[in-house]
Amino acid sequence: MSDHQASPGWIERRLLSLPDGALLRLVFFGVLAMGASMLAQDVLNVVGDAGDRDRLTRTEPLRLPRPQPGDQIRPYLPLAVPVAPDRGEPVLPGYDAPATGDAMAKAMSFHLGADGAASAVGRIDAGTAGAFRQFLDGEGQGVRRLALHSPGGSVRDAIEMATLIRDRKLETEVPADGYCASACPLVLAGGVARQAGESAWVGVHQVYAVPGGDRGRVRDLDRSVAQIQATIAECQNLLVAMDVDPRLWIHAMQTPADELYVLTPAELREFRLVTTPEPAPAS
Repeated sequence: MSDHQASPGWIERRLLSLPDGALLRLVFFGVLAMGASMLAQDVLNVVGDAGDRDRLTRTEPLRLPRPQPGDQIRPYLPLAVPVAPDRGEPVLPGYDAPATGDAMAKAMSFHLGADGAASAVGRIDAGTAGAFRQFLDGEGQGVRRLALHSPGGSVRDAIEMATLIRDRKLETEVPADGYCASACPLVLAGGVARQAGESAWVGVHQVYAVPGGDRGRVRDLDRSVAQIQATIAECQNLLVAMDVDPRLWIHAMQTPADELYVLTPAELREFRLVTTPEPAPAS
């Protein structure tokens, strides 16, 4: 071991050469700059959190242009539906209230219509699959066709609903001007026959954090990579079991949680998410 002291470096020599007052000012301004940087980062975080809260809690309909082939990515709001000049409100069997706004913010409800038709309207929450089973075992015993209008929600409940729909041999549809997003297309996939009406929006995206019972709090259903991978595998297994092309879920995995990939009518047929044939060209 040597007791030789190394000569001070360039920065240290410069600091030692400064007058005491100048050194104190340098330290002060350095701390001030660091504080300003931290404050700016805090402001950015607050703004980002506020924007995310607005996205997660907004219930007012969102005006968006109609998707076209090659222009299919749209913002996703889990409690709101898109509206456009060429879109009306869907006709939902047994449901006669407004189909926008608060309807999408509430837990999914089931409504019995005429001629074996019923509607499922609202968010897919934890427990929605159980409520759906109770509906089918009760007043909905004679249901043969289910119309969907939902911004999605719990993937696990959507998978359970799809399996129940297939077991009961029900048909599914997204009516004209209807909305079926996020986990909702998994429910659509359960139908023994499936269709989507004119101007229906059917869209997918990545697994995301959904609002819990309190809108101000967010509960992440799939925190770990392993859980996310398991959820993706469950979704793909369901699609295969329902004879839907699992390539559909590639678009989901490629689309961020705050956006939606809206499928074109041609893609709905290509991936067999709808089973109705392509309309004949006008003569």
